Formats: sequence, structure tokens, C-alpha cells
Amino acid sequence: MLIDDTIYGYAVARVKAMETRLLDQGHFERMINSSNTDEALKVLSETAYSAALAELEDAYNFEAVLGDELSYTFNTVLNISPVPELIEMLALRYDIHNLKVLFKAKFLGVKSDLLIPVGSMELSKLEYAVSEDNYLFLPGKLRRSANSINEDFMLNRDPQIIDLILDQVLYEQLMASAREHDSQFLEGLFVRQIDLSNLKTLIRIKRMGLNRDFLTRVLLPNGSLSVHRLTAMIDEPVESLISMLAISDYADLVSEGVREWSEKGSASLLEKLSDNFITAYLKEGKWVPFGIEPLVGYLWAKELEIKNIRIVLVGKINKLPAESIRERMRDVYI
Repeated sequence: MLIDDTIYGYAVARVKAMETRLLDQGHFERMINSSNTDEALKVLSETAYSAALAELEDAYNFEAVLGDELSYTFNTVLNISPVPELIEMLALRYDIHNLKVLFKAKFLGVKSDLLIPVGSMELSKLEYAVSEDNYLFLPGKLRRSANSINEDFMLNRDPQIIDLILDQVLYEQLMASAREHDSQFLEGLFVRQIDLSNLKTLIRIKRMGLNRDFLTRVLLPNGSLSVHRLTAMIDEPVESLISMLAISDYADLVSEGVREWSEKGSASLLEKLSDNFITAYLKEGKWVPFGIEPLVGYLWAKELEIKNIRIVLVGKINKLPAESIRERMRDVYI
């Protein structure tokens, strides 16, 4: 379905105005270099977060502020978009995130505060569905995935299975929607996210000691990296994967991030590099005058901003050195 992109003129102008309120690298440097959590929050209170922070009684409760900001941003972009169904499609990512959180909390017996108040389904309904094992109200593919999670977790007892199964249904539906609306930009975004997910899945499965058949079942289709070639890497050393992708767009990401995960057991660098990789792609559409590109880029920019704020504040609460916090930070969009 072709869309006349000139209808995005007003929405793009609004997004450009909102971008001026995003935190830049200078804001984050001041927060990182602050002496403690209260000082970091004081820097943040000089930004667009001032009104929300004025009502914050305890620094440890900052998640509510960040959740409200993300919800407000998503609803604003949804309301100004001339094709809201494309923005609504992106809400599925939040539904999937919330289901991941709820399933992990259930299986690990812990209470989580990582739920995001954004999505196409009410949080209370998702909470009921997971706690009661009643998924009748979920869309068909998501309902089947929820049932599969219960079955697979009983066999493997590993909460990472939750991510693998839910990501499958997420990207299947995202790709179908992008193609239905003939959006090469969104399809390009999802292809990159699928590739990154598959690379992480391959390393995770290797570390879990699971076999080729399991990897074949959980790898996502529709990426640019051949599922067959990735599957063949299950019994190969990490160096073989790095060599295979040496002339691809993922060369640096794999060489640094995958190597560190394999050698040190930490996926944090790969997660950071993956976020930066997506940011670089979305920046290419930042100055498109008529189209969905700036809207999607702004939503991602706000997500990254909130992620970076969380990294700083958690670091300050845990008294981490400034350099340790800085090395976890994502590239800013502006």
C-alpha cells in the first residue's frame, strides 16, 4: 500500500521541535561527572524532565518518571502521525517487552519494576494472563508463543528461552506490517534488528550448550544473514564467525562485542554496539522532510535517552566510577 509521504509534513515539523528538548552529550557528561545521585538528578531537573522530577520524593523511584515520559512520547507521536497504524505497529515491541518481564518474574519468583506503561494491551490484562496461564485474549500467534514458553521452560529451565520465543512472533509481525505498507525504511530497520538478534541468539545458544536443532528452531527468518550459515557456526569457534562477517556491516560489532561475550561472559558491550548500530541507521533518515523516518527516529532517540538516564542513575546509586558508567552509555541521536 503506497502512501503519499507529503502528508507527514506537519508531523515531521512537530518532531523536529521536540528533538530540541532531547538531552545531548553535554547533559550526560554533567550527570556522569556529578558527585552522587542527587547531584545527577539536579542536572536532569534542568531539562524537560524538571516538572516530573519535582514530584519525585525518592531518587530510587525514578523508574516511574522514565516510564511516564516514554508513554507520553509514544502517545504524542501516535497522535500526530498521519498513518497511526504504523506507529501502533511499533507498540508491539512494548507488549513483547512486558511479557518477557512478566514471564521471567513468574519463573524466577521475583517482583519486577521493569514493566513499561506503553503498548497495545493493558498491563493488568497481561499480568493476569501470565499469572493465571490464561492467554485466550492474546492474538493467535502471541497466544501460541505464550503456551510454548511454558512448555519449553519446563524442559530447559532457562529464562533466556522467553526472549527467543517472543522475539520470533514480534519480528514476524513487524516484517509483515512493513511489507504490507511498502515501507523499505521500516523493513530495513527490522532486518537489522533481526540480524542483531540472531547473532546474539547464536552466541547465547553456544554458551548454553544447546544443539543445532534448537538453534534452527529459534533463529529469526527474514534477516540479511543466512540462517543456514549462522546455524553452521554452532560448532565452530567464535573466530570463524568473526571471519565470516569480516566484510559485512557487522564486522566491527562482531569483532568487539561477540569476542568480549565469548571471552569474558558479558554481553554488555555487544548490547551497546547493537544499539549504536541501529542509531546510525535511523540517523540516515533524520532529515527526511516528508516520511515516517523522523518519527521512528525520534521514538528511538527517546528510548535511548531513557536508557542512558537509567544507566547513569543506577551507576550513581551503586557508586560506580564515572568511567565505568561512561563506557556503558549509548550514542545520542542528536
